[in-house]
Amino acid sequence: MNKVLLILLLTMVTLGANAQVTTDTTLVDVEQMAKSETAKMPKYKSGMASVVQYVMNNLKYPKEADENGVEGKVLMTFVVDKDGSLTQITPLRTAVHFFDVKKLSEKTGINEQELINHYGQLFQEEGIRILAAMPKWKPGMLNGEPVRVKYTLPVTFAIPRFAKYHM
Repeated sequence: MNKVLLILLLTMVTLGANAQVTTDTTLVDVEQMAKSETAKMPKYKSGMASVVQYVMNNLKYPKEADENGVEGKVLMTFVVDKDGSLTQITPLRTAVHFFDVKKLSEKTGINEQELINHYGQLFQEEGIRILAAMPKWKPGMLNGEPVRVKYTLPVTFAIPRFAKYHM
């Protein structure tokens, strides 16, 4: 489990959890927010480490993917709304990695692209599920007013028994 945490932390550090501030109708430039002494980015509990811990504790690795040695990473976007709830949860990009895609294709009779699409969909659905179930954050604030902030967050699916190969 510690290796999975390390992989998640490294992924978060490598890709970062990017944020973009939005209001109901317009985008607020992140640089503007950085220049404002009153600006506060949204926060989940004690910060990004809490987000990683939440994902680790609640992620349900798709059984079929685990059984067939399939791993992946889904880059998710979501908006931390003015009330701290997560909205507009959307998978942005998905990468799927197979232990042996040719063997799995032969075993299932499904071509490689269809396998990639199938497992990518499983990982995306779990990414959406886990973020949709996440408790509210403290909303972002700009000039004393709550603002909507768009985040980009990688969700990594690494099979614990293969975790040593990711390091």
